[in-house]
Amino acid sequence: MKNNITGFNLLAVMCLVVTFSSCTKNFEELNTDKTRIVTLKGKQLDKLFTTAEYAGITNTDQWAGGYQLLQSLYTDEQAQFFACTQPRFPSDRNTMVGNWINGGWGAFLQGANTLASIIKNTGPESEVPDPVRHAVAQIWKVYIYMPMTDMFGPIPYSQVGNGEDQVLYDSQESIYQDFMVSLADATAVLNQNISQGTTFADGDVIFDGNLNKWLKFGNSLRLRVAMRVSRVDAGKAQSEAEAAANDQGGLITENADNAFMRPSPPNYLNPLGVISEWGEFRMSASMESIMKGYSDPRIPKYWEPTKNNGGYKGIRNGLTIEQMSEVPNSNENNSNVPSRFQNAANTTEPHGLMVAAETWFNLAEAKLNGWNVSSLSPKELYEGGIAASMAQWGVSGGDVTTYIASNALPIALSDIYNTPAASNIPVAWGATEAVQREQIGTQKWLALYPSMSPEAWSEFRRTGYPKLLPRLNNDNPELSTSADAMKRLIFPPDESIINPAGYQSGVGFLGGDRNNIPMWWDVD
Repeated sequence: MKNNITGFNLLAVMCLVVTFSSCTKNFEELNTDKTRIVTLKGKQLDKLFTTAEYAGITNTDQWAGGYQLLQSLYTDEQAQFFACTQPRFPSDRNTMVGNWINGGWGAFLQGANTLASIIKNTGPESEVPDPVRHAVAQIWKVYIYMPMTDMFGPIPYSQVGNGEDQVLYDSQESIYQDFMVSLADATAVLNQNISQGTTFADGDVIFDGNLNKWLKFGNSLRLRVAMRVSRVDAGKAQSEAEAAANDQGGLITENADNAFMRPSPPNYLNPLGVISEWGEFRMSASMESIMKGYSDPRIPKYWEPTKNNGGYKGIRNGLTIEQMSEVPNSNENNSNVPSRFQNAANTTEPHGLMVAAETWFNLAEAKLNGWNVSSLSPKELYEGGIAASMAQWGVSGGDVTTYIASNALPIALSDIYNTPAASNIPVAWGATEAVQREQIGTQKWLALYPSMSPEAWSEFRRTGYPKLLPRLNNDNPELSTSADAMKRLIFPPDESIINPAGYQSGVGFLGGDRNNIPMWWDVD
């Protein structure tokens, strides 16, 4: 972590015209509706959409501050893509660091308020309604709010950007209900106006405004939402999944349609590339057990060999300060991300948001549920997901065929902790539904690496897959070392001071503000 951002003064980063505001703890300023001052049109909206995209994933500056605070230090570690190697950081032992959560939340609010301005200026009640821009903005709204509600549960949603001093939270159930309505409406508008070709073309850093790709993104996101609620509302989930899968606009099933956010130097860089140079994380032991056990041909694409010993090596999550100082746990003895995700490439490497492989695995699970989402079998959809991920990473031919047919298993690790294998399932399609569901979850987890850990953590909580190794240590009295002990992050502590009515509304929905309270969709 860079020294000049360790103060985490990121909560006050709300400004709707690209430049940032000065530091403040005044929620009224954070939530001020700037659209009451000016009506935005055309290219003004396009440029504003750029800010809404970057800030929506908490990537608000060249130091990737908000991204580090919520993703690198929490979802990356909870999903066990990475394990922490920085002795000053206790988050991998389940500790809640209030200032980090404050900062990540504030970074997100910049994107949320910016997007609220765009939605107001393009909606049916605006001076110049623009249904196509409005539809794309609504799709992006679902995309950026989904990981936030899945981290915290209830959050400010319907009232964001209303200009009030106190902003009440919405329940997670109501937020998901609105997700489904919004995506159905937005994809219908895009289907009706697809001949327009583009929108936000001067500002969209994901698809350059291509409506065909935004429509596929919207449908794929609708499928993602459906799978998330499939255990709490199976009937609604099925109807939403089937509607998404059978929409004439299609899904992201080809890598050419993958959603990647390109950097825009000097302010907006690849956030993983920015933070990877700081030496604060390495491959997790769960990754090592699974990828090495499977002889996964993506491993050199995902990781670089250790500097001291070569080969690929991961470490356990939940190391104590003392354990981090042990030689086997040093950065030099464990695998970092490869050069494409390191600092030298942070101006050129796109940041992954949604990929075809995820869609294939979602379809495989939906088909296993008996839903009408594809003419292919669950096995064919599962194998299609593996093939899509392999192709995304430049692996093809016999390596893919061998991998899909492999009966190899995750391995125990030759480390100082006698770490057992993470699981005992092969890649080759299993004979029982229980094994098949674990296989889908495990391969989806691998395909979401390295930048989609919020989704990976949510799916781990929903499905229990992949099976992840327990933490070596836990410093949180509400939790244990079990990999699934953490159910949510606490609300930002500043909210109880800045937005007390909103904070209390969120606590009321949950019956507390504890880490062991499950999400609405997380049911046994």
